[in-house]
Amino acid sequence: MKQKLSILKKPAITLGVLAFWCLIWQLIALWYNRPLILPMPTQVFPRLIELLFSGTFWQAAGTTCGSLLLGYVIGCAVGFLFGCLVAKSKVLNALFTPLFSTVRATPVACFIIIAWVFLGPRRLPAFISALMVAPVMMTNVSAGIAATPQPLLETAQVYKLSLWDKVRVCYLPAIKPHALSALLTCAGLGWKAGIAAEVIALSANTLGYAVYQAKSWYMDAVDLFAWTVAIVLIELTAEALLKLVIRLTAGEEVRVHANA
Repeated sequence: MKQKLSILKKPAITLGVLAFWCLIWQLIALWYNRPLILPMPTQVFPRLIELLFSGTFWQAAGTTCGSLLLGYVIGCAVGFLFGCLVAKSKVLNALFTPLFSTVRATPVACFIIIAWVFLGPRRLPAFISALMVAPVMMTNVSAGIAATPQPLLETAQVYKLSLWDKVRVCYLPAIKPHALSALLTCAGLGWKAGIAAEVIALSANTLGYAVYQAKSWYMDAVDLFAWTVAIVLIELTAEALLKLVIRLTAGEEVRVHANA
């Protein structure tokens, strides 16, 4: 009985928090009284349900999710590779760390506008997603390698372990929490950057393009908020699935590290 109550407790708390903020939204919208700018949730959520039953929504969601997932995977792979390289080579560290630091510090809108010229609106979202993800993964992986206990490495040296055994026994356990944290952090970061690229570049049949249409073409605040809520819900669902996959495969909860 206690186990069942424990299982139901978290969803109940989540629904309670959601209801609280929807009530705050409703009260602010009633007080502001400008539905063309700030619609009420009682207007937005029925429109969201309409979108969920439309083919246009699922086409846009499929295009966006496929493109940004590709960018996420490429960014994580590139970041992991460079994280290993810069952690083990002072020359590569001196060459690439400033580059990745510059990428992290530069506003994403600047990269979107520059890359748009070369890649066009179709390839741009995946590229921007990968570009935002790679530096975070690189930083976390290199930090994990740097955190490898020195006595453990010395023991591996004494027993003359092969390179693969040294990686498996020494480095992977040190990298694991940092890399898992980066996977979770990068999911949200790559998603937001990719959506921004779709909005700016007007990538056809995407969620970002639908947001642009709702605001700039039709001036429909209800549609704008409905598409925005849908984008947030998709990201939260993807993040929850990623956490579940990590828990099932890695057998642990994900903790976000400072390097993320």
